Amino acid sequence: MGGSKPAPAPQVIMPAPTAPTTYRSTVPLESYQDLAESMKRTEEEIAKIQEQRYQEVGTPADIGARQKGLGVREAAAYLASIPSGDKAIEKETGKTGVYQPVQQAAQQQLSEAQKEYAEALKKVGQKPTPTISDTPSWAKRTTA
Repeated sequence: MGGSKPAPAPQVIMPAPTAPTTYRSTVPLESYQDLAESMKRTEEEIAKIQEQRYQEVGTPADIGARQKGLGVREAAAYLASIPSGDKAIEKETGKTGVYQPVQQAAQQQLSEAQKEYAEALKKVGQKPTPTISDTPSWAKRTTA
């Protein structure tokens, strides 16, 4: 009965601890300046596209005036659709001017819509100015 010798236990070798290595990277100022120039070009391009959009669909003031004009037409159409009175209903109920409160409310709504439309027309042609920034301060700094 013979056998083989047992294998020796594995040995773990640990290297001696060393100080950690730190790295420092610096970004040159030119990189920040290039980024600032790129941002300015992007903002200018956005302003051109926005101007093109204003030419195609109008400025926000133009769009608002069109919406207010639509509100005036809606109010006028509603006022025109209210009956002026029905003799049969007046005889049956004994009341005259059954629709008068509704007509007054519709007339008031039309007047308010006309005022809002007049205010909106004063703003037609106003364009928001695009925001094109100057060189940011972080692109001008030389030290942190």
